[in-house]
Amino acid sequence: MKWSLLLKVLPLTTIFCMAKVSLYFLGWEPWAFDSLTGSLFGAATFVVAFLLSGTLSDYNASKDMVVQLANAVETIQDANLLCAADLSGYDPKPLTKSLVEALQAIMDCLQQNKSFTVVDQAFSQVNLHFLGLQRMAGDSVANRVQSELAKMRILVTRMHLIRSTDFLGPAYALLEIFLVGAVLSLLLIGADRFSENLVVACFLFTSFTYLLLLIKDLDNPFRYDGKSVVEVDLALLTATCDRIQKSLSSSVLVES
Repeated sequence: MKWSLLLKVLPLTTIFCMAKVSLYFLGWEPWAFDSLTGSLFGAATFVVAFLLSGTLSDYNASKDMVVQLANAVETIQDANLLCAADLSGYDPKPLTKSLVEALQAIMDCLQQNKSFTVVDQAFSQVNLHFLGLQRMAGDSVANRVQSELAKMRILVTRMHLIRSTDFLGPAYALLEIFLVGAVLSLLLIGADRFSENLVVACFLFTSFTYLLLLIKDLDNPFRYDGKSVVEVDLALLTATCDRIQKSLSSSVLVES
């Protein structure tokens, strides 16, 4: 897994190496490393660092969203089960089923790239079941679970925005321009010792290309098409969904 992105870059590095060798034997290396080319590499490095920092921040926030989402669902279910244990006339099964359906809808939308309209409908069903909770347990419990549902809506909306938008589109264009310039410079810069020049040029090309692909992967951590190497793990949501489903047959639900 950790080497898969590098394996994608190596064929491009091979092509670059062949192009560099061809230009050397053709005598098409008119440039020398100077302050101008150094400035170009420095600017490219700065743009890469800027985008990498931003996308890493979004990626860490995305992982935290999954934890917060699971916690909100567990909080609602805890209130549901407590009311079932304390109030003999309250049936927790409808709310439990709607929570399972909402979680399943979220995972389906993320993993299968479906529309989030289904999630909105599932949240509406969850909200409808709060009415029975309010009648039996009072406004304080209903307000608490509604605040958790509001948190879930915000988290899912943020997931949708991260999946469907880029971190900074114009910055990507600038990055690609600088990287194209850096690659051309690496191809055209000559040195007294060709072997050393070739190794350094290939290493820099591999590094720049690897970072570009990594940034693009980090920018969409909710892509589950098998191509991303840094997708956010949804195992916590799956485990939460399984626990809630099992609670449907628990002793608390049976007694209610």
